[in-house]
Amino acid sequence: MKLKRLAAWMLAAAMTVSLAACGGSPKQDTPADTPAKNTTAQADAGTAADTASTGDTASGMVDQVVFALDASDFDMSPFATGSTPRFWMVQNVYAALYCMPFYGASLEEMEPWLAKSCEKVDELTYKVTLFDYIHDSKGNTITSEDIVFSYQMCYEKGGDTRINSYLDHIEVVDDYTMLFHLKKNGPGVMEYLMGNYTLSVCNKEWYEGASDQEKNNDPAATGAYRIADYSQGASITLEAIEDYWQTDEALRCSADTQNVKTIVYKVITEASMRSIALENGEIDATVINASELKRYYSDGQALDGWTVNIADGTFCYTTFVNMAPGQGSLADDENLRLAALYALDSESILYGGDFDMDTGEVCYSLGTPVMAGYKDSWSEDYFNYDPDKAREYYQASGHADGEVTIRLLSRTSIPDGMHSVMMANLEAAGFKVELLSYDQALFSTYNLDPSQWDIMLDNKGATGSIVTCWDNNFNPENRKGNTVCFTQDDELIELLTAATTTGTDESIENFHQALKAQACCKGLFTTKTLMVGQNGIANLAVNGNMQPRVNAFTFTQDYQSVAK
Repeated sequence: MKLKRLAAWMLAAAMTVSLAACGGSPKQDTPADTPAKNTTAQADAGTAADTASTGDTASGMVDQVVFALDASDFDMSPFATGSTPRFWMVQNVYAALYCMPFYGASLEEMEPWLAKSCEKVDELTYKVTLFDYIHDSKGNTITSEDIVFSYQMCYEKGGDTRINSYLDHIEVVDDYTMLFHLKKNGPGVMEYLMGNYTLSVCNKEWYEGASDQEKNNDPAATGAYRIADYSQGASITLEAIEDYWQTDEALRCSADTQNVKTIVYKVITEASMRSIALENGEIDATVINASELKRYYSDGQALDGWTVNIADGTFCYTTFVNMAPGQGSLADDENLRLAALYALDSESILYGGDFDMDTGEVCYSLGTPVMAGYKDSWSEDYFNYDPDKAREYYQASGHADGEVTIRLLSRTSIPDGMHSVMMANLEAAGFKVELLSYDQALFSTYNLDPSQWDIMLDNKGATGSIVTCWDNNFNPENRKGNTVCFTQDDELIELLTAATTTGTDESIENFHQALKAQACCKGLFTTKTLMVGQNGIANLAVNGNMQPRVNAFTFTQDYQSVAK
């Protein structure tokens, strides 16, 4: 088996050059808040770990930090569709009702932000009370009516269908009191509604009167920072709001920390160029790819001059099989689906993306091991890589080699090496493979059209629970009447409903097994978020989804931004 895996990897490596035009730089997508845990010489694979410089930390705000983003396709206007790296910055500018201080936090563990309290009335009703002195960066007050408007616009304009799936309506009691009436309750429902990472709370009257240019370049901010400068595709500069509405330091949450006066987010899409910029003093910190880690980290600790954070993976690279009837032979033939899923070697695909077992981990469901409800026992039997079995299933379908073409849909931001390994795996089983790799905008369109693809590679995540991840992808109410791969199975929906409303071990096991029986998807692996900064940054904070929280970085007393 090892020899076969090595042969597949060598073949994939040889193919990478020919696929370069279809791909781009590696990117870990993807959206809750906590500083990374400080450790020395310990990068435990199961926790966020920060190997930081020693010494006293700065008191008050430092002047500037320059942080490099790995993508340029983000929109910071209110109610824009969620994307990376918008998710890294959105809560700098727009507040939510609550802040999630760490991954998987319960409602009781979340930090009040715009809301000062959330009380359960009954199973489907919660009373939410706002602070009565909230104002945005332009002086507009925020009341219950603005919250209702923001949730509605987040659903209608921003495409957050989970709001409609979870929330029946918000009843305004008075200017600062609301009743949230739910359609259903269960693991992660209220946590999502209160700490919604795609939400952009803003004043209704301001929004309706603002120009498109103002909405994009100078929106009314309810978070602790405002946009000071925005050069589309190149950079965005945020400045701490001096008269931020929450003046009581004891009531500040981790998301509205103001440890730095000016944050300059600079777009550098190529991983190697981010490392060069870091080493040349053009930026203070950035996310890096696994292949770059050795430049800054060795034997469990950061090298001299650097601070490193390695945070658990909360997104799962997953292959989905198009199950729409009449759209292809895979949907109609279980043998072909099983051939494809057994052919895919998760570990080699992980290595194809320049990750390894220190910076990534194989997954055995649609979800990651850090998610609540995930079971280690699933690794025993989950389409585990078996090229012989894949060949047997392909031959059982009655098709000759090369007779069945798989259109593999993916994004240009996914590493070429991953595509190469997948293509080699599938071709070894007997398939012919056509790679269709698009930028995020086109991918977001084509993945919703069953006529465009046979197998899709995507990166899926959730905050906290694996049932939330399943619900995001297989609940038709969350996907405008479809599932992520167009399954049409009432029993599957019933089992999903049981898992999302009860969250019991039995209901989780039942849905996992039913999803596996469909042979419609295969979770491959998760990757860790890797951050590096100059050693004047004492701690590289991460949010509740283990992604950068730059405003909450802590700095040494003698910190100076290296960027001019």
